[in-house]
Amino acid sequence: MNLNMWKNHKGTAKSTFRKKALKLYGYACECCGIKMCEWHHLISKSKDPKHWIILCPTCHSVITRRFIKVNSRDDIQRNLVPFIKKLYQDLRFNLGNDSVYI
Repeated sequence: MNLNMWKNHKGTAKSTFRKKALKLYGYACECCGIKMCEWHHLISKSKDPKHWIILCPTCHSVITRRFIKVNSRDDIQRNLVPFIKKLYQDLRFNLGNDSVYI
């Protein structure tokens, strides 16, 4: 059974474009700085590097689940960063008697 989830079965999207995006925009999320990266298209299936963004899984899921609309690189700072800051402020983990805030 083939479990390859990439739409482009030749590996182009997985290797060439992703590597180029990481070289251009760095190896950390452009919103929060976490160094666990995913590659996102601002404009679906665009081959233009201006329409790519590097995000962590959390920031990526906020966009793909349409909590925040991001159509341009400017929208990252305008819409996504404030949303993520609020999200991380609201997160709280209980570890026994102590609470840990992110």
